[in-house]
Amino acid sequence: MQRKVKIYFAFAMVVAALAFLITSGFNNETMVYYSTVKELKAKGANGYNQGYRVSGVAKAGSIRHDVEKVQVEFDIEEEGETLHIVYNGILPDTFKEGSEVLVEGKYSHDGNFYATNVFTKCASKYDAAEMQKR
Repeated sequence: MQRKVKIYFAFAMVVAALAFLITSGFNNETMVYYSTVKELKAKGANGYNQGYRVSGVAKAGSIRHDVEKVQVEFDIEEEGETLHIVYNGILPDTFKEGSEVLVEGKYSHDGNFYATNVFTKCASKYDAAEMQKR
C-alpha cells in the first residue's frame, strides 16, 4: 500500500510540474517574437530598460556611421511610427536603406533604442531573379 501511494504521489508531482511548465511557457511575453515600433512606443515609461525585438524598415537617408566608434545610428519605420536605433557593431551585409530590419536591445528613456543585434531579411532567389530582369 505504501509503495502505491509513493508512486501516485510521484506521478502527481510530474503532472503538476508539466502543467506548470506548459502554462508558464504560453504567457503573452513569451509568445511575441517581436514588437512593432508603434507597440513599443505605446508602452511609454513601462517599456524602458527592458529587452525587446522590434521590426521595421530602415528609413532612407537616416543611416549614419561613426567608423572610429564602430557605431551606426539609423531610424526604422513601421505603421507610421519612427524609432531611432543606436548600434555598436558591424551591420549585416544585406543592411541598406529600405531593408526590413529586426533589432534586439533595450528601449531607453531618451527615446533611443540601443540595439545589441541587428538582423535583416535575407534576399530570396525570387528577389534576385526579379532584379536580374531589370
